[in-house]
Amino acid sequence: MPDKTDVTVDSKWPWMVCWLMFGATALNYMDRQSMALVEKPIREEFGLDNQQFGWIGAAFYITYALAQVPAGLLADRLNVRRLYLVAVLWWSVAAMAASFSPTLGVLIAMRVLLGLGESFNWPCALKVTSRILPPSDRSLGNGIFNSGAAVGAVVTPLLVPPMAVWFGWRIAFAVLGAFGILWIIAWRKLVPASKDEWFQVEQTYSREGFDPKSLINLLPALALGVSLWFILPQNFGLFRWWVAATALFIGTLAYALFTPVMPESDDWFGRLTQVVRLRRFWVLVVVSITINVCWHFLVNWMPGYLRQDRGMSFLKSGLWAALPFLAADGGNLGGGWMSRWVIRKTGWEPAKSRWCVMSVCALMVSSGAFVGVTSNNSVALILLAVMATGAAGFMANYFAFCQEVSSRHTGLIVGILGGLGNIFAGGFLPYAGQVKDLYGSFGPIFVIVGVIPLIGLATLGLGWGLNKKSIEI
Repeated sequence: MPDKTDVTVDSKWPWMVCWLMFGATALNYMDRQSMALVEKPIREEFGLDNQQFGWIGAAFYITYALAQVPAGLLADRLNVRRLYLVAVLWWSVAAMAASFSPTLGVLIAMRVLLGLGESFNWPCALKVTSRILPPSDRSLGNGIFNSGAAVGAVVTPLLVPPMAVWFGWRIAFAVLGAFGILWIIAWRKLVPASKDEWFQVEQTYSREGFDPKSLINLLPALALGVSLWFILPQNFGLFRWWVAATALFIGTLAYALFTPVMPESDDWFGRLTQVVRLRRFWVLVVVSITINVCWHFLVNWMPGYLRQDRGMSFLKSGLWAALPFLAADGGNLGGGWMSRWVIRKTGWEPAKSRWCVMSVCALMVSSGAFVGVTSNNSVALILLAVMATGAAGFMANYFAFCQEVSSRHTGLIVGILGGLGNIFAGGFLPYAGQVKDLYGSFGPIFVIVGVIPLIGLATLGLGWGLNKKSIEI
């Protein structure tokens, strides 16, 4: 593999790749956020309340979460150049197929397939930046590609509501999905097969390392999930599926923790027994859950909040929802750049510099607790913009911490952390809708999502070891 010490900010190709992954991340968010922007016509067509609509989003996130771990494993084991291309093709086709859904069940099924494909974006992108950039540049590289989420969230409200008004929500879904084909063409041009030297699988992994018999290690957690599904009353509805999926996820981690470590194993479960014994991994579990619940609430409910709580029209609520995400784009780039600047100016360890930047970002997020208090729409939009900016800057630096738990297991770790964050975010979406249905306001939810990133920040500060050098193992 090429020497990453030769890759600097003056080397153009790695940064061009980061900007192309920015495009993939933007498409990823455009395809998923489109559902939030057509909340009104979807609810009217299928006769749904807020809680029921929230479960459409939950179906996506539950699948997305469960698929993150195998996605991370595949990102570690396969050529990530080819894997990324296949993933974008999969989710683009799923997005287009949703436009043909004749029933609510089919629509949910298409969102499940969308979640399966989109789960590969972050494991693949983070694996790419870890391969083509040195540690000092990774926060910026991560900030660049991750800012595509905010840009996608900005562009989508400008496209989807007008298309939904003029042509219907189905045409909007089809058009967004078709954009992925254009990205695939660009990826093949910028990252051709001749660049494979950057993306080959580490020699520490053998292609024969996966043992199908190791899947038996899923049985205890699977039995727990199925048992909980049957134990819970039927009137819990889709919540039973969320509990079962969460039990499968967390139960597998617990089983690996109580299984003797397999230091020489190349199989997924053997590697999992190594990962769950890393203190820093569990620190980032808390960070991931807290920031993902906050961010995905904004992505999925902001247009609905502006329409239902702020009295904006369907078209205006979608258009104004673009403003906070435009600010978030600055948070992605600014958060990554700022930590890089602090490192160079102070000489601090990267972890300490990132944590300081994340502290400022968390305080910005906490301003969102006042969104439900103000009666002024302009003030509410400003608070939402500050909140989204802080959340994006927080995440850009959190991703860099993910890459430094263990370089050998980056894809697996990112997959687990992303999965846990998203499964809790998915379960939170219908809960947020239920609060709105019961109390007539999203105000209490904004208090929750404004405060919880502070919990993640405190855990990171106490548990990581900010003054210690990053040791990649």
